[in-house]
Amino acid sequence: MKFLLLPAVLLCTAFSLIGAELKVAILSDIHVSPGNPNEQRLQQAIAEINESDVDQVIVTGDLSNRGATAELVRVKELLDQLNKPYRALPGNHETNWSDSGALAFAELFRSERFAFERNGVLLIGFSTGPYLKMGDGHVRAEDIAFLKDTLAERAADQKPVIVFCHYPLADELSNGVEIAEVLAPYHVLGLVCGHTHVQFRRNIYGIDNIVCRPLTSNDGKTFGYNFIVYDNGKLEAWEKRLGDPVEKDFNVRPPLKKPEIVFGGNLPVDVRVETIWEESASIYTGAAVHGTELFYGTSNGMLVRLLTTRLQNPAVRPVRTLELGTPFYSTPVYADDTVIIGSLQRKILGIDPGTLKIRWELPANAPVTNTGIFADGSVFMGLGSGSFARLEPHSGKIVWQTDGGYGTFQGAPATDGKIVVFGAWDTRLYALDAVNGKQLWKWSSGSTQVLFSPGNVVPAIAAGQVLFVAPDRYMTALDAATGKQVWRTNRFKVRESFGRSADGKTVYAKTMDGLLIAVETGRPEFTLRWQCDLKFGYEHAPCPMLEANGVVYAGSRSGVIAAVDAATGALLWTYKVGTTSVNSFTAAPNGDVYATLLEGKIVRISRQ
Repeated sequence: MKFLLLPAVLLCTAFSLIGAELKVAILSDIHVSPGNPNEQRLQQAIAEINESDVDQVIVTGDLSNRGATAELVRVKELLDQLNKPYRALPGNHETNWSDSGALAFAELFRSERFAFERNGVLLIGFSTGPYLKMGDGHVRAEDIAFLKDTLAERAADQKPVIVFCHYPLADELSNGVEIAEVLAPYHVLGLVCGHTHVQFRRNIYGIDNIVCRPLTSNDGKTFGYNFIVYDNGKLEAWEKRLGDPVEKDFNVRPPLKKPEIVFGGNLPVDVRVETIWEESASIYTGAAVHGTELFYGTSNGMLVRLLTTRLQNPAVRPVRTLELGTPFYSTPVYADDTVIIGSLQRKILGIDPGTLKIRWELPANAPVTNTGIFADGSVFMGLGSGSFARLEPHSGKIVWQTDGGYGTFQGAPATDGKIVVFGAWDTRLYALDAVNGKQLWKWSSGSTQVLFSPGNVVPAIAAGQVLFVAPDRYMTALDAATGKQVWRTNRFKVRESFGRSADGKTVYAKTMDGLLIAVETGRPEFTLRWQCDLKFGYEHAPCPMLEANGVVYAGSRSGVIAAVDAATGALLWTYKVGTTSVNSFTAAPNGDVYATLLEGKIVRISRQ
């Protein structure tokens, strides 16, 4: 479709379309850090937008490089220089690596979602995650409820609607089909987004997706933003490269139909996989198991105790909840008749498992998104960032605390009783004396790229070695006593999904190609025991592997669970239980295995 170009005098620095009903400037994927080149480019874009006659500015995510509070503060300082009203939404770079537990964005920009009218058009925006870990985008249950309620209340009369978020509906948005179905009954002009760093337009699942350009192109040679214009019942999209005329040059891709989603799989006759509970919110945590009870946290701030005993009516299952106000990312630990969990309210909580009343609180240095481990009668746990401690679980008394200036913690630590090892989002892996907390050594790959840190990986201690993987796609083995590197390889494209065998002779890693590899521990070089194709395809979910009763369990980014024979590497079965990432697995004393899914499902794997 061709469009008339505007007069050249208006195109160089401004945008004007006389008579248009609504004109919106779109900034997407601006990736600003204080002092980086995009900071200056954003300032130039703001100066151009201020000279235009747009009615509104929307920022569709990835304002920063890693969601750091300092980055977001600087971006807001710049955006506040706009002389137009603006709204901003978080992208995966704000919700994945955030040092505030993803709280800073809403505090700075008022909210993670919006709904308002401008010139007779309803504009709706919402967050798409992922939340504090690598994974596909996902619209939380509470945001879907907001979207449904807003549309029903404000757009039932077929008022024109424009929807804004970070991800297009397809590919990397796990519940994009559900969002399309929510939007379908209404007069939705289009969904405006970014994320791909490639500018195009495509009808996805019946909804027009306008996917905007980044501030900096992939080749680093062009810099710019977009305009969308609603006029005469149509929504058009324009590109504005910094200093150049406005152009209508959106590549229109073929329509994409809704995929057929098939749940289930072929299970052995003695294996049963069942969803035993579904939350009305998302679940970011794993679960702690005690007897017939599971404990986990939800995105709407609930600590949940769930009875797992098989009931006559599985849809009715006794639960008890404790509302604490902010989302949980820390997986609960059951220790000494106490449930211990980290809170975004800068504290670690010790909770009575029977009453769910708070027994004790320990102040933390930062929002706590990390998880502890129970070993040798103590809980070892990071205090959000900066400090690490050994705690008495029933009382919360600190046995020792070391203030090492560590970066943000996320993954759980590992211990063998002699040392405790953990990573942080500061490029380093640390080892402390488990008895007194003295730092024994620290390791770094030498890279200064924080996003390559072993920050969300549970390391393994076995056969005198510390083994781990990291987002730089290397697997590394260190001498446990000295921290010296034994071997390091990127032969397989690993990332953050890792696990240890029950006997410590093997570690498991899931690759980004959907392979599961088993590697021998205690060897002077990388020694592959076996590899298995999990049939996952492209894969980046950081779900740790669990070995239980001779079976290794792995979870995918799209809700598939795979079971592999630990001795041979043979794929035993795969089973699709949901559409979102599997968070983690937990083994129960009776042999059952439980998994939590981002979409809010609790799944049990059992033998008949």
